[in-house]
Amino acid sequence: MHPADIKAALEKAGTSQIKIATALELSESAINHVIYGRSTSRRVADLIASKTGLPLSKLWPGRYDKQSQQSAA
Repeated sequence: MHPADIKAALEKAGTSQIKIATALELSESAINHVIYGRSTSRRVADLIASKTGLPLSKLWPGRYDKQSQQSAA
């Protein structure tokens, strides 16, 4: 999914990168790096997926497969 689509999904869900960062005690920059694929963090990805209601495999195709999502649940 394009980073702009992830940001839009967060906004539609009534949240933001800042709220995600605050909840995880991280910088907004760290969240931005995950959204843009510059770094990975399962903790950040899981919270974004939870807040947006979108599966990890749709948010970041190829990075998280369906099996890894089921084992994390």
